[in-house]
Amino acid sequence: MTSSKKGELPEDTPEYILNRRHGRETVLGLIYESESKSKVLLDLEKDMSVRLDGYAKELFDALTGELSAIDSLIDETSHKWDLDRMPLVDLAILRIAVLELKQFVSIPSVVIVSEAVELATKYSTESSSPFINGVLAGICGSLRPDDPVT
Repeated sequence: MTSSKKGELPEDTPEYILNRRHGRETVLGLIYESESKSKVLLDLEKDMSVRLDGYAKELFDALTGELSAIDSLIDETSHKWDLDRMPLVDLAILRIAVLELKQFVSIPSVVIVSEAVELATKYSTESSSPFINGVLAGICGSLRPDDPVT
């Protein structure tokens, strides 16, 4: 199991894992676009020339119904960091991971947190990975006490 670059999955990675990673990255882009353009997330999907499918569609549909609850959890756990002060990429990554922790219980917490940290490493700043890891560890403690990330 080798990969050519840091953060890339090995060539023999199962298709469902590749699809999840791609879905997360797609939804990350949509959340980022929504926030940076001050557009309603649902309106972005309507304006897209290509329709979402697979895991991206599952994430997107679930996220639009849970966004305020997810933001509340993030806000409660990210001490001293108001949502509007967070880098948009970090907020998008946290939203996706918290959604997965809440609604995709078949995915282990450690996998969700690991994928979120990987997205932060790939798309955000050097300090984002530890921040995201810490916030998600706190949220895991309340949402999934029997599925710890440590």
